[in-house]
Amino acid sequence: MTTPPTPQPLQRYSRSQRRAHWWTFGLMVLTYASIESHGFLERGSFARLTVVQLHYWLGIAVLLITLPRIARRLREGAPPIEPAPGAAARLASGAMHLALFIFLVVQPLLGIATRLVSGRGIGVPFTDWAIPSITADRALSKAIEGVHGQIGTVFYAVIGLHIAAALWHWLRGRDNVMQRML
Repeated sequence: MTTPPTPQPLQRYSRSQRRAHWWTFGLMVLTYASIESHGFLERGSFARLTVVQLHYWLGIAVLLITLPRIARRLREGAPPIEPAPGAAARLASGAMHLALFIFLVVQPLLGIATRLVSGRGIGVPFTDWAIPSITADRALSKAIEGVHGQIGTVFYAVIGLHIAAALWHWLRGRDNVMQRML
């Protein structure tokens, strides 16, 4: 009589990688909500300025979580997907994750660059401290801000595809993709 194989324990991302992923998710929801809500507030009002500052500092928080997250991902890799996906699915997944990580680094850097060339500098909330601008080139600041906005708009679709793929794997896929991040 043969004994059935012992099920292997579920391989997941490390606890810190999972935590960083979900913190990033929450911060991105707040970042997008803050910038989308500013249009409903009166131009020049304290509420609008507060929401824009919140957007800026949420972006900084995303960057500060993402940089060590990328280092850890490069060091630890990702747990295997079981059953293993085909080559096309692996390529699509790799491209999606690369695009997301680039976005999570480039977007905050563009936000910082916008402020550093705007002539306004970067005020640190709840302090009198500020990082001065490196120049006061309003046209350059507007151009960088425009690229920042365009990338942000494009990434609604990329983030949406990432969420749709995760939900598909969770609800319909016969693999462990979602379970690795829970």
